[in-house]
Amino acid sequence: MLKKPEISITVIFPATKGALMRIYRRKCKCCNEWFIPKYQNQYWCNEICGTKIALERRSKEREKAEKAEKAAEKKRRREEQKQKDKLKIQKLALKPRSYWIKQAQQAVHAFIRERDRDLPCISCGTLTSAQWDAGHYRTTAAAPQLRFDERNIHKQCVVCNQHKSGNLVPYRVELISRIGQEAVEEIESNHNRYRWTVEECRAIKAEYQQKLKKLRNSRSEVA
Repeated sequence: MLKKPEISITVIFPATKGALMRIYRRKCKCCNEWFIPKYQNQYWCNEICGTKIALERRSKEREKAEKAEKAAEKKRRREEQKQKDKLKIQKLALKPRSYWIKQAQQAVHAFIRERDRDLPCISCGTLTSAQWDAGHYRTTAAAPQLRFDERNIHKQCVVCNQHKSGNLVPYRVELISRIGQEAVEEIESNHNRYRWTVEECRAIKAEYQQKLKKLRNSRSEVA
């Protein structure tokens, strides 16, 4: 098919108040038909095409504005999150050592309860309890150095742990059965009191959270 030649014509544009300007015919941006524009900025051949072009342009502008708005909102949320994270770090930096000891102990206790979930209370042997604790053989007050020692902590019913002061006589008998006489005597003879640092407590918390996760994952894989 032969290409239609562009025809140069002279048109008087109303906006130029009588000034002559040489222009060429154009292709409509909507239907691709050739037409002779009446105005310099006219790119449509008729009102229908003009309306379609205007609607399409408006749609694109709206879409562009929505994208810009979403990008701005995403940036705002990212900045807010950065500020929250920064504030959280600042708040944690001000937390006392007692806070981190508690955090680390909670992580260790959660691991102990999961580790011993199928075992009975180490003191009385019950398999039912309103609440399961992680009971220490030697208390954290008497032996803070053993606060996070897994050998010194076992699943215990709330009655034995909180209402019978640990119920230590049967606790010791079962503890020997579980970890051996030598390990129990090692726990009993350890009198090297230790002061846990904030950094150590934070590391212990992270370590036992990871150990708990691995233990649960391994059990779910077996199931």
